[in-house]
Amino acid sequence: MNNNTINTDSNKKGLENIGAEESRHSKLTYLSFSSYNFASSFIGAAQLIFLFFYYEAVIGLNAWLISIALIIAFVWDALNNPLMGYLTDRNTRFTKRWGKRFPWIIIAILPWCFSVLLIYNPPNVDPGTSQGSWMLFGWLAFSLCLADSFETIIYVNAGHLRADKFRTETERRNLAAYSTPIEIISRVFGMLIPPLLIAANTGRQGYVFMAVIIALIGLLGCFLFVPGAREDKIMIERYYIAEPKKIGFIEGLKESIMLRSFIISIILYTSFVVVTEMLTMNVIYVVIFVLREDPSITTLIFAFFLLGAIISVPFWVKIAKKLNNNKKTMSIGGFCLSAALIPLTFFQTIYDFVIFTFILGFTLGCWWTLFFPVIQTNVIDDFMVKKKKDQKGVLIGLTTFIPRLTATLTVVIFAIVHELTGFVPGYDTYEGLAGAVDDINLVLWGIRLLMGIIPMIIVLIPTLIFWKFYPLTQDMVEKNKIKLKELGF
Repeated sequence: MNNNTINTDSNKKGLENIGAEESRHSKLTYLSFSSYNFASSFIGAAQLIFLFFYYEAVIGLNAWLISIALIIAFVWDALNNPLMGYLTDRNTRFTKRWGKRFPWIIIAILPWCFSVLLIYNPPNVDPGTSQGSWMLFGWLAFSLCLADSFETIIYVNAGHLRADKFRTETERRNLAAYSTPIEIISRVFGMLIPPLLIAANTGRQGYVFMAVIIALIGLLGCFLFVPGAREDKIMIERYYIAEPKKIGFIEGLKESIMLRSFIISIILYTSFVVVTEMLTMNVIYVVIFVLREDPSITTLIFAFFLLGAIISVPFWVKIAKKLNNNKKTMSIGGFCLSAALIPLTFFQTIYDFVIFTFILGFTLGCWWTLFFPVIQTNVIDDFMVKKKKDQKGVLIGLTTFIPRLTATLTVVIFAIVHELTGFVPGYDTYEGLAGAVDDINLVLWGIRLLMGIIPMIIVLIPTLIFWKFYPLTQDMVEKNKIKLKELGF
């Protein structure tokens, strides 16, 4: 038997062992760790639904000023994530006792939830005046950046833990089986509860009351996350025994953007961020201005959307396991999502709209199931193998840096479409808007395009790129696992 045969047999056994490894984590650990998904997704979903609408239709702020404030927040988020990842990606005097990531998470929880309240409590000034409009603009930009700063501390460290705590494909798919349903359930509550709270309290008071409730629920989710975020002795010892050479922040940026798997996965994830934000922001416009229904109807629409997503999770997990090919499964999900978006421009009644949103939720389930627990962690592994350096913090930060930077497209597209179709701010009813605009049908078509055709294009192109050029086949993923062990990471 020659050396090549021996090496081949060794590699095969290594691949088999990785696939067969059992997790040392309990089910409660998986469940607790997934609770951060609940807090983050709940608050994020609640804000996405009403934030733009609240400042434009209720407060009366110009759409372009809202967009600029959101762009500032997105750019801050983009810069803040990799920087925070770099700053926290080191051992401190607390590491041996509390872990490298856990202390940062504990520090940020309370300030994050409190800062969410500020977003929906702007000063009571006249948006029709120059001074009032700029004051509201400044408040929105500052409060969003403040909330993002604290959330970033939690997000970056949680993402690092996800990659370092759940190291095998089996563990990561097990985590997906827990985290995806929890994330979807949190979106259910985040999309269903706020409309009911607002309907029960008219005017600005309804939105303030909603902010209080979502902050408290988010705080509960963070507290449930705490036990799962603890680093055990095995992890802490690894920080010191096998602590690899660190690289600088700028070097990490340069080396990351040269990694093919990273760039292509980021392109795909960016499209997901833009589309989900666009759809979520636009539903309230569809309900009030196109369907001419009460805002509480958004609860029904989101219920069917999220029901489709929840039902889809076992399906996508089963497909992923059966195909044993993450690239192929994600590509299938992307093409299905593109097809599901088209009818959302051409719906006629609330009944077919609800059916189309259910189908949309089913296709989006693939992205929620696979991207963070599987695709993101595979890319991190690929970086460490190719560069032989550990820079998880910067990589996880960059996973948000580029999508948040390009997510400015969401609000820019919103502002452009509203400007071109003649949408007039300050009206939160169909009758009021119809009386204020030159052509209400043109306004309605703009809202329809933002719901279907425009996001379809945004999804389809990156999916084609991912399907054609994403380099991490399943064989390469498994080989990277073996190399990581050999490198001591």
